[in-house]
Amino acid sequence: MRETLRAIVCPNLYTERLLLRPFEMGDAMAMFGWACDPEVTRYLRFHVHEDISESKRVISHWIDQMKNPPFFHWALTLRETGQVFGSMGIEVINKTDRSGEVGYCLSKHMWNKGYASEALRAVLHFAFNTAAFHRIQGCHAIDNPASGKVMEKAGMVREAGPLRHWYYSDILGYLDSNMLVAFSDTWQDSGR
Repeated sequence: MRETLRAIVCPNLYTERLLLRPFEMGDAMAMFGWACDPEVTRYLRFHVHEDISESKRVISHWIDQMKNPPFFHWALTLRETGQVFGSMGIEVINKTDRSGEVGYCLSKHMWNKGYASEALRAVLHFAFNTAAFHRIQGCHAIDNPASGKVMEKAGMVREAGPLRHWYYSDILGYLDSNMLVAFSDTWQDSGR
């Protein structure tokens, strides 16, 4: 019998330095701190949050979505302090094919510290070993190679690109992008 994507509730995930947990309404101020920054949101598929009510609306939507698994979106927090500094999620593309797309966003002061790759490795491990995804993809604008490096460090490999006018950014419009992927039968949690 063909395996199916598991409809499980979004769990806490732990790494050496991080706790990835479902969002709570109390995280709205932290989210607004990065979502209002045009440099952070420049290559993302959502617009800059103009006020905290937008961050509250997003978190409220995610909390509602978690009641209908599979839905996976985590607040990235430092284990040592509990500080919320970003988000990471898997959007289910196709339940039957067990495919999803990963996305992430981190507060600018947390860039270049290895947190995104560390979190993504934990998310991929969960996706393949617990939720039964077979394929996870991610795209990054070719003008944003740092995002591609995050995926590569987490064990994803380039599958396509540059894809012309593929990636949509609310700030920049359609952009050329690269697509990276990982598969359940070949991905290795190397802890790079």
